[in-house]
Amino acid sequence: MLPVNVSSTARRMLVITGVAVLATFLARASQRRAVRLDYDDGVYWQTALAVADGYQPYSDVFFAQPPLYAWLSALPFALDAGEVGSRLLTIGWAVLLSTGAGVLGGLLAGRYAGMAAALLVALLPPVQRYCFQFGADLPTAALVTWSVVCAVRARPRWWLASGTLLGVAGVIKLITVVAIPALLVAALACRRRLAALASVSVSAVAVCALVLAVTSPPEQAWDQIVALHLTAADIQDQPVPGGAISMLTLWIVPFGLLSGAGTYLCLRRLPRDRRLPVVALVVWGTTGVVFAGLHRPIFEHHLLLFVASGAAITAAGFFAFLQPKAQVLTTAALALICVVQALMLPVSPRLESIAMLRCLRALPSGSVLVTDDQEIAARAGLRTPPWLADTSRVRISSGHLTTAEIIAGANGAVGVLFAPPDRAKFVDPAITAWARRAFPLTYAADGYLLAVSTPLDCAS
Repeated sequence: MLPVNVSSTARRMLVITGVAVLATFLARASQRRAVRLDYDDGVYWQTALAVADGYQPYSDVFFAQPPLYAWLSALPFALDAGEVGSRLLTIGWAVLLSTGAGVLGGLLAGRYAGMAAALLVALLPPVQRYCFQFGADLPTAALVTWSVVCAVRARPRWWLASGTLLGVAGVIKLITVVAIPALLVAALACRRRLAALASVSVSAVAVCALVLAVTSPPEQAWDQIVALHLTAADIQDQPVPGGAISMLTLWIVPFGLLSGAGTYLCLRRLPRDRRLPVVALVVWGTTGVVFAGLHRPIFEHHLLLFVASGAAITAAGFFAFLQPKAQVLTTAALALICVVQALMLPVSPRLESIAMLRCLRALPSGSVLVTDDQEIAARAGLRTPPWLADTSRVRISSGHLTTAEIIAGANGAVGVLFAPPDRAKFVDPAITAWARRAFPLTYAADGYLLAVSTPLDCAS
């Protein structure tokens, strides 16, 4: 709630900012049927469907993340809210991320800087792309951002909240740990530093312990959450995807340069008592650079965790030099750009699997299909075997999914769908040979190959 001394102009601009942020995310969601979604979207989608049906993560459903996101994403499906309800929940995480960046910008340089920070987050191509897609990175980024917000406030009760949010983020995705250095720096602004660190540590550990206590079986959970990623990290020549090169030139370098300029301006113009929070945000952003350099494979959605720090610093640094009228005009311009970009600028590849979708929809709704492209199966109203909800290259290359398991998982399935060569995970010739024997009828379209037992009307 805004304080009573906030001007009517500021109130109107706050409403405009909120509407622009929400409108841009809803606009992107409305385009979802026309664009190709991230591979992980299909994995999380099929995982949510399986968990909503009563299958358990780790024992029945292979799940390479801590359990909280699987439970949360399954909830709308269990409550019959379906895909739309679950996508709206994802948009809620995106709004929470933008709002957190806005609060950070506002704490540093005032309300208009905060509005600009929120709009900058919403403007970024990865946020625009993933604001409605299923994935653990977006909720992790939103919760970590609010954990830093609470830490920067430097009050005992806020540190408890910071630790709790950090713990919740940690049981969604382990990438959360990279925010710890920024929280340590933020603790320096608190007079009772040891008490602050104890508060955040105890509350974060308590949340993690509570979730771990109800996670079973623990051995399989450890194998899928931790051992999988350690094994994958040891594999030589993990590729840097072509998309990573594109995002580097399109937005990471410009965003990094703006963040650097914003840092310089913040340290020059902001009062001395606000400089330590700036340093905390710089440390947070710098860990993102280190993470991107070391983590393999690296994908665009991994960097969602670091966008709030750069947006808050950029907005605070530049707005510290603007006069009030210029701040209003700049904020209004950002809001307009935010909405226009969502309506006109593509951030996802165009969907080019219409013919195969038509073919898949000829199968009985709810049928089980083995595939290495879970998202197209979900679009068609089909399910994957719970154990094969994730058939990623990381899982296969690390030895956590074998050809024998893929074949065994097809028991009761109506067929096998092979993704196009550029997205294929089923590359073992033994899988193709087995599929042709078990499902003799094949249909090819859009680069896909579908093997089934009964004829399909793919023309309707």
